Amino acid sequence: MNDIKKRLERMTLEERVGQLFTFYNTGHVFSDFARRMIADYKAGGMFLDMGSLDRPQQVRELTTAMQQASLAEGSGIPLFVSADFVAGAGCKLKSGGAVHFPKNKAIGAAGDVELAYESGRVTAEESLAMGVNFNYSPVVDINNNPLNPVIGTHSFGENRDEVAAMGCAVIRGYQEHGMIATAKHFPGHGDTQVDSHFDLPVLPFDRNRLDRFELVPFRRAIEAGVDAVMVGHIAVPALDESGLPASLSYKMTTGLLREELGFRGLIVTDGLSMKGVTAKFTQAEACVLALRAGADILLAHARTVSEAGPMVAAVLAAVRDGRLSAARIDESVERILRMKAKYGLLPETFKPAPFEPGELCKPESEEIALAIARRAALAANGFDAAVRAGRERRWTLVWDRQVERFAELARESGTVREERKLETYAEAKALLEGGTPEGPLLVALTHNKRMEADVLRTLNRYAAEHPDDVVLIHFGSPYDAEHVPDVPALLLYDRAPSLQQAAAERLFG
Repeated sequence: MNDIKKRLERMTLEERVGQLFTFYNTGHVFSDFARRMIADYKAGGMFLDMGSLDRPQQVRELTTAMQQASLAEGSGIPLFVSADFVAGAGCKLKSGGAVHFPKNKAIGAAGDVELAYESGRVTAEESLAMGVNFNYSPVVDINNNPLNPVIGTHSFGENRDEVAAMGCAVIRGYQEHGMIATAKHFPGHGDTQVDSHFDLPVLPFDRNRLDRFELVPFRRAIEAGVDAVMVGHIAVPALDESGLPASLSYKMTTGLLREELGFRGLIVTDGLSMKGVTAKFTQAEACVLALRAGADILLAHARTVSEAGPMVAAVLAAVRDGRLSAARIDESVERILRMKAKYGLLPETFKPAPFEPGELCKPESEEIALAIARRAALAANGFDAAVRAGRERRWTLVWDRQVERFAELARESGTVREERKLETYAEAKALLEGGTPEGPLLVALTHNKRMEADVLRTLNRYAAEHPDDVVLIHFGSPYDAEHVPDVPALLLYDRAPSLQQAAAERLFG
């Protein structure tokens, strides 16, 4: 009998069930809540929500405290410490300190698998320096629906083969440098018009369409050796006529993903507090259903200790009354322990390196982000000609406060004579309708979803009335471009610092 089997046999039922749970953590410091999840419920993992992420040293201190608690007071086994570092380890740090890469849409637009791989490598190295060993990334959904309210620029693009190629490159970058990658959101959240945070999306397509489109990046990720797949809260009648979301569906989680596609890694649920689940089930009920479906890791969101208790109790009760077999639990726990062994997360192999601030935000790492940004920038509607024509002119800069880096670089160029700072992109409509200063306008706007069409149409009308006097620097969804056909524009897809710099270089040299 191997060591993993022996370790499993020594564990109590409570310790085994604890390994299945990854709880959200929302605070900057190690809290009593986190200690209780680890000590009382023997949690196998902790997920660092945005409220946990300020700066690298703070994150490392938090994750170190969590790991020490798990070893001393909890299961005795190191934790999976996970995060949504979908655009680099710096993408959600409030105070910065790690590289914030362009979002996946920009990586897809850059079209370079080696740069995609390098973004994964840097993300893994910086994440591990902060104590994060499990990334809920990359998104391998194919975003071919302009009306998708949630995936958008998180996707590498609209082409299945390009999405698969970029996704696999990022996965290799993560895993070959010590961090677990997660392909999400199975079986595909791209061609939907509902956000599963707020309701249950439905993929209405037949099996033939799913096989030749949505499932392709997941198949390729599995072939590339991805170690985790996140199953989404998405109903697919062609795969399960019951209407259950994939995360709670045996037919999709076990039948399709595990058995038919041959996935042998960890199956993680999307957050169980999302309305795609809780519109019909409590989180406690969903925990049991997800395990019956075949999930290995339950991403559970308890705001208080008292909210966590019923979730764990529900799983224990389901085992004791036979709704969940002990064998079903052991299958997942063994899979978790084997993955922890692979990544050095067993007590005898867990040796975190000292925190080295100099290992983060290296100039060569920032240069990778900038290389992606330069390749991704897309000129539209005669942008380059408009910029050449305006070389000797001085701009009135209209800018959204979230693109301050671009505004600073514009200022440094010496070509800005006046500024109008907006709190949000939507304020541009009133500004343009109310009249603006004379001279050419340089309009820099951003939004993490599609912008309101009315705002963009107002900009387009203004450009038609003032030919050669407006240039748009657009840090958002490329689908917005359909509303500004008369405006010379540079499309950047996202507002990562490197994209703001690339935009300034393109404009000012």
